[in-house]
Amino acid sequence: MSKQKKRQRLAAYGTAAGILIITFILLALLPDRPEAGDLPPQDTVHEVPVLRFSPGDFTTEIRITGRVRSVQRIELFSEVQGVLQSGARPFRTGNRFRAGEVLMRLNDTEARMNLAAQQSRFQSALSALLPAIRLDFPDRFETWAAYTEAITPGQTLPELPEITGRTERFFFSGNDIFGQFFAIRAAEERLSKFTVRAPFSGELRMADAFPGTLISPGTKLGEFFGDTYELETFISLSELHFVQTGSTVSLRSPALSEPLSGRITRIGRSVDPATQAFPVFVEVQSPALREGLYLEGRIEGRTLPDVTQIPRHLLTRDNTVMVIEDGLATHRRVEPVFFNTDTVLIRGLSSADQVIELRAGTTRLAGTRVRAAE
Repeated sequence: MSKQKKRQRLAAYGTAAGILIITFILLALLPDRPEAGDLPPQDTVHEVPVLRFSPGDFTTEIRITGRVRSVQRIELFSEVQGVLQSGARPFRTGNRFRAGEVLMRLNDTEARMNLAAQQSRFQSALSALLPAIRLDFPDRFETWAAYTEAITPGQTLPELPEITGRTERFFFSGNDIFGQFFAIRAAEERLSKFTVRAPFSGELRMADAFPGTLISPGTKLGEFFGDTYELETFISLSELHFVQTGSTVSLRSPALSEPLSGRITRIGRSVDPATQAFPVFVEVQSPALREGLYLEGRIEGRTLPDVTQIPRHLLTRDNTVMVIEDGLATHRRVEPVFFNTDTVLIRGLSSADQVIELRAGTTRLAGTRVRAAE
């Protein structure tokens, strides 16, 4: 054997001997293993805070938000042509009118004179027929004579006397009495359109026409809003079963000093594509309301019997709550019925159940021995 191989073998033996020596030294320095009696007890009892809840009847509440808009709203257009006249109250944005008050009036002198001329010609046509009526319908002469005398040009045309027979109808039809009568009635209706009255109490907006302005047919004159308002809001499909038409709604706004009360007038059946929710319309009346005001509120829904209201953080993702059962922390499966913002209504708990207050890491207590903290 060569000297080089002898040196390599001696080096390997030396390395192995060094490893053994280091191992014995480390084992000598390690502490002794504990005896079985030194092990910590495995049946430690943890104290946990608990809550108790009593089942009962609870009325569901649904939080809503939205902006109000006037239910009574009309756009004002002119159907006739005329010059705007000055009125008792200016035709200006922000002015309020009571139901029946004149909103605006156009100069109707020409139309009124034309109507009076039509009525006068109609009266002349009837007067020319009176001799023929005396001969052909002697029992009807006094009726038609009195009607002809009652016509006053410039005033509303009286209703025609009742036609009693077929021959009488043909007689007046052949003399164009009916055609003239309805033409005058149409002119009277057109004359009434020169004056626009408020159909309900409300406020005028987007109206800035000045007296002396020539108004043409089809011109938009403004908008008129009533004092009855409606709030449009949206609720989810899960909440839809808890509201109904006529339900009471409590509303409030930071801009108003007092709360408001409204009621649901209708519920839409179509889903809004953007929010995947159903529209709900709430009617509310108050002099303090204004178009576009933001409101938030609560809908009083159906009353649910035999349910328990608990904070939402006590309900796990698996629809369980942790209770003390036979001295052990146990997950109890419950049935969520309705979710509020901070609470949830459930079924499956009794007033005797001790519900463990869930905190960080509390769910890891499942299966361990616990007792209620004093």
